[in-house]
Formats: sequence, C-alpha cells, structure tokens
Amino acid sequence: DSNDARRAADVIGIPFYVWDLSDRFHEDVVEDFLAEYAGGRTPNPCLRCNEKIKFAAVLERGLALGFDAVVTGHYAQLRTGADGLIEMHRAVDHGKDQSYVLGVLDQQQLAHSLFPLGDSTKADVRLEAAERGLLVADKPDSHDICFVADGDNAGWLREKLGEKAPNHGGDIVDESSGEVL
Repeated sequence: DSNDARRAADVIGIPFYVWDLSDRFHEDVVEDFLAEYAGGRTPNPCLRCNEKIKFAAVLERGLALGFDAVVTGHYAQLRTGADGLIEMHRAVDHGKDQSYVLGVLDQQQLAHSLFPLGDSTKADVRLEAAERGLLVADKPDSHDICFVADGDNAGWLREKLGEKAPNHGGDIVDESSGEVL
C-alpha cells in the first residue's frame, strides 16, 4: 500500500512521508480489538484507527511539520454550521460513505481534516485516477480488517485469544438476574 501511495504522490506531485506507527497501531487498535472481543463486545477497529492513528498520531506529526491538515480518501463531507461548529455529513456516494467511522473526531481534528472525495462517487474517483495514470484506479476495495491477512476473523480471534475467545458454547445468562436466556 505504501508503494501505491508513493507512486500516486509522485504522479500528482505532492510530498510523500512514511512514518512507522506499527507499535502504536498494535497497542491502540489491535490490542483494543482483542480486549473488546474478550470482553464480549464487537469493536470497530477502523473507528479506533481513525481516532488514535490517522487523526491523533498522523495529524499531530503533520501539524508539527507545519502542515495545515490531514487529507484522506475517506468518503465523508464537512460543513460548518450556523453556530460555527464543524459538522460531519454523509458522502454523496451513500454506498461508500465512511462518516460513521469519523464520528469520533473532535472539533480540533475536524478543523484540520479534509475529505475531498466526499462529494464524488467511487466510479468518478476511479475514472479520474485512471485518467491521471494512477495504477490504483483498478485496485480492489478493501472490506476486511486490515490486520487479519486472510480475512478469517473468527479463526484469528481464536488463535490470539485462546480460551478468552467468546462463543465457546454454553448458556447465555443475564448478568444482573442470573436467568438463563
């Protein structure tokens, strides 16, 4: 992915930086994902990644380097309300909308974020990418959890959590009353 991004940056003539945030990603996203599942909850690692990595760690570094904002390929739109607050809105392409994973961003983060794809359809973005000669124009969409390479989320969770993994069978019990449901 970083090679694809580097080539795209070269084609459109913008600087390209690589920062190794793997330790922070592992702690803030992967470990959180495991802990939430072990606790019987269903986490959204994309939401956590946006919150802790893209719009905390990356934005912090970008601002420290003198950049004004983080620009991403998220399909979402920002608008400023009559009260001056920045509002998150759905993308024009409702099938690709990602505003739901950006709902954790605060006003400071939103003030330094740009989502230029929010008013476009995925088909239009792919067409423009192809016209610009970007090899990613035909890259398949990702649908799985990025850190589960084979897409077998349940198997990955069983491997990582062992006996702490939920769904080993047994009764479902109401925690407060002890009643078997």
